[in-house]
Amino acid sequence: MPSSIDIRRRAWEQLRHHSHLLLTEGYQRMEPAKYANWKEPDITGEICGNIQEFLESPESPEWVENYALRDDPKLNVPDKYGESRPRIDIEFELIRRGERPKFRFEAKRLGAKHPVSKYLGSEGLGAFLDGYYPLSYPMCGMLGYVQSKTTTIWRTKLQAELNKNPHNYQFESKLGFEITTWHHELESWHTTHKLPDFDLKVSHTLLEFCVNTEKYSFEPT
Repeated sequence: MPSSIDIRRRAWEQLRHHSHLLLTEGYQRMEPAKYANWKEPDITGEICGNIQEFLESPESPEWVENYALRDDPKLNVPDKYGESRPRIDIEFELIRRGERPKFRFEAKRLGAKHPVSKYLGSEGLGAFLDGYYPLSYPMCGMLGYVQSKTTTIWRTKLQAELNKNPHNYQFESKLGFEITTWHHELESWHTTHKLPDFDLKVSHTLLEFCVNTEKYSFEPT
């Protein structure tokens, strides 16, 4: 008989999986080149709008009824009230009785004026690492909106910085970068970070919004 810990872990793995499937459903409905100069909140709003349409579509799979989407929600944390509360870019909630797990994404642009340091810094990955964004389970997601060059180039830059300065990010370099393909060409790579109370697993997904980008070809979920 599976333990309560195993059941909880499976629920979180399923939430992470479905959160990324919903993310791809939102992204595949976009024309990437259109957003080459858009600001992060505007791109996120478009993705979330597309996801919400998918959630409400009668043609969507039955499992979507178990999830709620929030765009830029305020998070309740100790000693932060009202407008001073931190805001995460995208949050998916598993709807059920009792504990409701939430998978959270922080998004950052990657381009000429938006370097690796912004993605990995205090307002990006660092906000998870230092506890600014609260987590009820040691999993979260980072989104990179690539507005110049390619996702491959930016992935190489990000991974090189993590390998070069692992202590700056509590990065477990010996575990490397695990890859998951959610929808054919769309991949996430995962990192593990050694925090004081737990090991944090971060899913990194880079989405191309470049002038020369060809739209990915997806199959239905």
